[in-house]
Amino acid sequence: MLLFPYNPAVPSFSLAFPQIFKGKTDVPCLIPCGIDQDLYFRMARDVAPKMEFLKPSLVHSKLLPALQGATAKMSASDPNSSIFLKDTGKQIKEKINKYAYSGGRDTVEEHREKGGDCSVDIAFQYLMYFEENDEKLEIIRQVEN
Repeated sequence: MLLFPYNPAVPSFSLAFPQIFKGKTDVPCLIPCGIDQDLYFRMARDVAPKMEFLKPSLVHSKLLPALQGATAKMSASDPNSSIFLKDTGKQIKEKINKYAYSGGRDTVEEHREKGGDCSVDIAFQYLMYFEENDEKLEIIRQVEN
């Protein structure tokens, strides 16, 4: 248990990838991570000079939520918790329609009357990442709300 925090920090250093960097230790590392992983990479920054490595740099990212909602966790062991690159268009449509949290209301009638809640609607959350046209996204938000 005492060594666990070091495991997530290992990719902070080029030495962890000898097949790519051929043993070089002077390759800077930029780590995109969620705020929940910040602790491990701050520790890596603290110990890097003592190990004679470059300090890694961090970029905090907002991560996509699981299809079942922000309180659920994406997992490779649950193929319906996320959309994978290997998924076909048909599989993606089925996952969104069947498993994505709708951000709806307590009843279907209330959802139809008042619309969805875009702040928790997973399909809309995914659109916020992948729809490049902000005006189109705002139109969808107005229709949903």
